[in-house]
Amino acid sequence: MRSLGPRMEVAVAMTILGVGAAVVAAMHLTWPEPELPAMAYAVSNGEAGVADLQPFGIDDVSGGPVELAPGSEGSRLVRLSNPNSVDIVVLTLQAVPGQPLDAAHNRVPGCPAGVLTVVPMAEPVTIPPSGAVEVEMVVQIAHDVPDACQDSVFPLTYSGRAARAV
Repeated sequence: MRSLGPRMEVAVAMTILGVGAAVVAAMHLTWPEPELPAMAYAVSNGEAGVADLQPFGIDDVSGGPVELAPGSEGSRLVRLSNPNSVDIVVLTLQAVPGQPLDAAHNRVPGCPAGVLTVVPMAEPVTIPPSGAVEVEMVVQIAHDVPDACQDSVFPLTYSGRAARAV
C-alpha cells in the first residue's frame, strides 16, 4: 500500500475519526414563569468509518428552561463526555432551534424558529479518556419577536464533530 505522507495521513485520520453526536433539549421563551422543564434526549451516532471510537456524548445540563425577553441573551450549559480510552478533541459544537411548541406540545404557527439563535462553540476542547468537559452555549432571541412566541418552547438539536487527539 502506498503511503500518503505524514501530513496527508493526519488529515485523512482526522476526517475518518470524526465523531458526531446530537441531543435535543428545550429552550423556553417565556415572559411569565416557565411551566415546562427542559427536555434532554441523548442520540449519538458515529460517522462512517469510525470503527475504533465511540461517539462522544452531548448532554444539556442547564437544569431547566431559560427565560428570554425580546433582544436578550442567555446560555445553556452543555456537558461533552468521552467514552473512549484515548483523548479526543471536540472540534465543533452547534445547536439548531426547531419549530417552537406551545404548552400542549403543538407547533406555534406564528412563531418562526429563526427568532432564536445559538452561537456555535468558539474553540475546540480536549476531553480526556472517560472524562467530561462542560461548555457554555450562548442563546440569543431577536428584538422583534412575534407575540405568538410568548410561552413557547424551542427544541434545540445539538451536533458536533470530534477527532482523536493528536
